[in-house]
Amino acid sequence: MKVFSAMRGSVKKLLAACLMISVALVFAACSGAPEQRAPESVPTAETGQITAEAAAPAGETEKPSQETENPAEQTPARTNLVVYFSATGTTRGVAERIAALTGADLAEIVPAQPYTSEDLNYNDRTTRASAEQDDSAARPEIAEDISLRGYTTVFLGYPIWWGQAPRIMSTFVESHDFSGMTMIPFCTSGSSDIGQSDDTLAAQSGSGNWLQGRRFAGSVSEGQLREWIDETGITTAEKTLRLFIGDTEVPAEWENNASVGALIGLVESGPLTVSMSMYGGFEQVGPLGTSLPRDDAQTSADYGDIVLYSGDQIVIFYGSNSWSYTRLGHIGLSKQEMTDLLSAGNVNITLKYD
Repeated sequence: MKVFSAMRGSVKKLLAACLMISVALVFAACSGAPEQRAPESVPTAETGQITAEAAAPAGETEKPSQETENPAEQTPARTNLVVYFSATGTTRGVAERIAALTGADLAEIVPAQPYTSEDLNYNDRTTRASAEQDDSAARPEIAEDISLRGYTTVFLGYPIWWGQAPRIMSTFVESHDFSGMTMIPFCTSGSSDIGQSDDTLAAQSGSGNWLQGRRFAGSVSEGQLREWIDETGITTAEKTLRLFIGDTEVPAEWENNASVGALIGLVESGPLTVSMSMYGGFEQVGPLGTSLPRDDAQTSADYGDIVLYSGDQIVIFYGSNSWSYTRLGHIGLSKQEMTDLLSAGNVNITLKYD
């Protein structure tokens, strides 16, 4: 009995020693690997909201926000802009021609409440337009804002109403900052001059470099517009003779001769469409409707060549032929591309000068 008691006492001591060793090992392991936990959320001093930095999980780096730029506010490819207001279409026509000559973008000032023909009755002093023009504080609302971001030159067009710019033009110039921009006003009128309307708009805007304005009739010629644009120091866009086969514009290089000059004169006032016919399995030929100056010579024509035949017919080759022609130009496409465009049947070609 004494032996069993002694053994039981030894076992107890042994178990106690093992338990102490296990506890020591557990504490050692904990001390070697500190506990990892997310930081507590910390309210800001002013708002009590959780700051983004404090709320981010441990070990992660917060990504900067990726803001998408408003497409309407993106910098335009062009730096010239023509802005116009037109109630009857006259100013619109002149504005479109200025934009074409300068390679400018075009934007219309659209009133939130469109003007009717009754509103524009010049002989009735009670009409809407008359009432607005009699009230120097009138500011008609514009339907949609026009972004000027990225533009350095703005042509500003409007009609003359009762000797002044329409009040909606005051709305526009007072709503924008033209700093760093050159402002070029122009107006349309059957008889009234621009008067002080350009100076008034410049004063109302309070910003921008304003040039002296000019009045035009709706029937102003392209030459007159070019001369005025040159006076402003703005470079007019170079026009080129363009060729379309069907709906496809093709890269044409033109000769510098009297025939091409006359061809340009033929299409300067508007596009010319020519109905072509296949001939000989190597060309298409069509009538121009008039005779051009010619300097015929024996010519070996090949695919892509454009020639004048008999002075009044234009010929485009997708094969080759030798005859007496006047060279007009050449299309920079491969033989296969020319064949695809011209060998499947009769086509229409269109010549444009713009």
